[in-house]
This record gives sequence, C-alpha cells and structure tokens, in this order.
Amino acid sequence: MNCSVDVNAGKAYATVSRDGQTLFSLRLFASLDTVSGFDESSSLEVESPEDGVYTVTARSSVWASRVTTTRFLADRIEVQTTVTGQGRLTNVHLLGGRRTPLGFLPSGSGLRQVYSPNPDHPTRVLREAGEAATISVCGEGGEPGIERWLFTPAPWCFAAATWSDSWVGFSLVAPIASQNFTSYHYLPVTGGFSLQVDYEGQTAVDGTFTTPLLVVHLGADSPEQVLVQHRALLDSAGVVPARTAERPDWWSGTIFCGWGAQCALGVRADQPPQPLATQANYDAFLSTLAGQGIVPDTVVIDDKWQESYATCRPHPERWSDLAGWIAKRHAAGQRVLLWWKAWDYEGAPVDACITDAEGNPVGLDPESSACIDLITDAVRYMLSVDGLDADGFKIDFTARTPSGSSLRHSGSRWGTALLHEQLRLVYDTAKQVKRDALVVTHTPNPAFLDVTDMIRLNDVLHDQSAAEGYVARHMSYRAGVVRSVLPELGIDTDGWMMPNHAEWRGYLQVQDSLGVPALYYVDGTDTDRYDFGSADFDAVKDTWGRYRSQRST
Repeated sequence: MNCSVDVNAGKAYATVSRDGQTLFSLRLFASLDTVSGFDESSSLEVESPEDGVYTVTARSSVWASRVTTTRFLADRIEVQTTVTGQGRLTNVHLLGGRRTPLGFLPSGSGLRQVYSPNPDHPTRVLREAGEAATISVCGEGGEPGIERWLFTPAPWCFAAATWSDSWVGFSLVAPIASQNFTSYHYLPVTGGFSLQVDYEGQTAVDGTFTTPLLVVHLGADSPEQVLVQHRALLDSAGVVPARTAERPDWWSGTIFCGWGAQCALGVRADQPPQPLATQANYDAFLSTLAGQGIVPDTVVIDDKWQESYATCRPHPERWSDLAGWIAKRHAAGQRVLLWWKAWDYEGAPVDACITDAEGNPVGLDPESSACIDLITDAVRYMLSVDGLDADGFKIDFTARTPSGSSLRHSGSRWGTALLHEQLRLVYDTAKQVKRDALVVTHTPNPAFLDVTDMIRLNDVLHDQSAAEGYVARHMSYRAGVVRSVLPELGIDTDGWMMPNHAEWRGYLQVQDSLGVPALYYVDGTDTDRYDFGSADFDAVKDTWGRYRSQRST
C-alpha cells in the first residue's frame, strides 16, 4: 500500500497517509460503556514496544484497566482492546472514545463513500461518507425508519472509498461464540467517524473482556473485493465454522414459493394473505402453472400454513391432509419446503421464551430446555416420515432477534450468538432426521456457514421514483454480497414483492445468472394487479429453460 503512519502520542491518534493523501487519523483508544456509566479516559499512555505496534493504556472511569493494541502491517491495521474489572457492556466504541474533558473523540476521515453489505435502501448501494450505516440481527420492515432487516446478519464488514478511489474495509473478526452483540454501526461526523458494537447490557464482565478484532484492510479495487478480503481474514483467523453438509443436486432445482400468489389473491379478494395458505389454493397455484407448462422442482408453502408458529402443526381448516399433499408432490418428483418463522412464540409456553421486565414473552429462548424440546419436536414432526415428511425449511424473520437490556433469558448468549444457537438447533435436528434436508435463510454471514444451506436474497424494497430496472440491479448487488463471502452456498433469488409487472419481467431476465430462479406469482402481480398473459408465462419458461440448460452442462 505504500502507506505512511504518523503517531501523535500526546493525543493518541495515528494519521495514515498514502501518496501524500490522508486516509484517516485513527484514534488509538476505545470506550467500553456499561450500564453503570460511560467509559471515559482521564489519561492515555502511548507506548511502542516494537516497530509498528502501539499500546495505549487508559485510566478509565469504569474499568480497572483498559489497554488498546494497534498493529500497523503492510496491508492492514489490527486493533483490539482488553478491559479488566466488572460491568455489563452496553456500547463498545472502536476507533474513537470518550476522553475528559473533551467528550467523545472520533477518528478523522478522508473517506468519500461508504458501502454496506446490508441492503437498507431500494436502489442505492453506495452512500456518502457522512451518512451512517448499520449491520444488525435486529430490524423490522413494518416499523418506520428501520429498513435493515433483509440480511440478518450481513457480513460484519463496511467498505469505504478514498478520494483516490481505492477501497478500505472495516472488518470485525470473532468466533460466533463471542458474537454476543446485536449491531455494528458506522457512525460518521463532519470530517470523521467511529465504529460501535451494541451489547445491550446483556454481557457481564467479571475479570477480563477483549473486543472483537477490528481489521482495517487496505488496497482493494472494489467493495466486493473488500468482502472477499473479509472472508479471507475470517478464514485465516480460524473463526469460520466448518461445513459438513453435502450439496445434493435437488437443492439447485427451480423454486415456486406461494407467498406472492397468496398476496396477489389477497389483494383481489381484499383480505390478508396469511389465511390464504390453504391446500385448495396451493393446488390451484400449481395447476395454473402446470397448465402453462411450468413445473417447479421445489415448492415452498409459506405463511401461515401452521396453526401456531411455535408448534408447527398444520392448520386444520386450511390443510386437511398436508402429509398426503406432500406425498403427492414427492410422487410427482417435487420437493416441499415449509416456511418457518424464527423467534415467534405463538403456542409456546412462557418457560420456552425470552420475557420482558413484566414477564411477558417476546420471543423463543433457544437456550431454555423447554424451547429446545419445543423446536426439536417441531422440526422432527415436519421432516420425519411419521410426521409431514417435508424436505426442509424456508426460515424467515431472523430480524426479529430480541433486543433490549431489560429482557430476561436463560443462558449467556445474546444477539448474534443467540440467533445462531436457534438456527443451529433447527439445522442440526433437521440433518439428523433427513441428511439432505435443505435449510434456506437470509443470514449471509460466514459465522452462519454451519447452519444454512442456501441464502435467500429476501424481499424487494419499493422506490416509485427509481429508474426502470432498479430491481434487477439491486438484487444483483445482494447476490454479489453472498457470492463474495459465502461462495459455498446456493442463492435463492426470491421475487416478491415486485413494485410492478415491468420490474418483475426485468428481474426475471437475470434471475438465472444470480442463483436459483424463484417464482412467487402464478397469474399476476399484487402491487399493480397486473394479470399475466401468455408472454409472461413464456418468459418464466425461458428463464427456467436457460437455468436448467446451464445446470446440465
């Protein structure tokens, strides 16, 4: 990189420059706040025990000691902080912190643009360096101002462009067992930035605690290359879990998911889509497609085929014989995935749940024995030949990961680590029942490599003012994120909800180049109530034909 580093020991920051241009002035200390108060430094002692390595020892207001070590290497900068003492972590500030009497001091920035691998805007991939970004396991598309729920979690890595158009990355490197945080933030200010990791008071320190390793990697040509470097960093650190599942050919078969058809039917009937997940409707969906010469390899029965989300038994008024229906699909050479809603406690006992301060359930607690029994029973029932004999799951709503310092739960895991534990319970049980069961999630993060088989690109966001073709471009960006960090896994290209018929047709043309084509509609779109004609069905057959031809070569 030919970078130069100039350390200001008195103010504890290092200016990193390349070819005479300042990239950033990085603070060489951190702040680890607790529920009892802000972590403020009253003094900072900078030492350089060896060339390229700096340690900053702080006199902290809440910790017995706090030491930040920064290593300046040829292609990257590594930063990590260790505290000793007692406290419950709330916000961990990296590349910035509080120093009395000056207040919070961020790093200085010469950055121009920022790229987040977490899609939170219908069209935009890059943002100005002065705009914040968040990667998280928490989000809610139904709440205003929170659009970060599509990848939960995305890889823990932001990319940023310098004024010379090179790219740098900000990667968190940690094993999943220590990822007890919910969110990772890029927080800009005028002329600067810092990074923040949220622990929400759910991690108790009694002795020592070390932050995830922050790696600032230098010299990439594109944001996608930053993500490739991020995965390489994780591999070299040995924190990517081993993957043992094989990849049978049927996992790559074309997909029909009934959710879009349920929504289109609901719009026309002026009723919610969930009650339309019925045996009669799915028979009609598949019959309509078959009448046009479209036969999917895999069928996804979506929300809400089950009577209760937590117990996963068929709704008796909607599915008179779901096991028999699945058997008919098998006889026709098709596979069936069942939609499973993460975290939802409908039908679960309270002792299987995370609760709020008043004892009310807010989500399943995968570390409680009651929840373990509940999920194990549900998965076995859905997949076993003595139950429904389904072939796997489309797992949704991982963005409902509980968040809050007042919440009560059984074990020590929280945030990302707790989500992984829930998915591990589902995944491991599924593989015990059916070795080739397919588990589809929207968790394109290498820490989840051992609990997912395919990544779904998730719902399309709307922007009525966007230029034509924006859906295809934005979904291509999402697929690029997945390919960069999880090349081992397949991609479910999704396909709902389309802003209009034209965008659906445009996206259909590129689906086969991004991953497994997924069809969500059978006779028309839901947003503009467009009724399909023969040309629309021909377009589906063309895309599926190209894809199947590519698979056979």
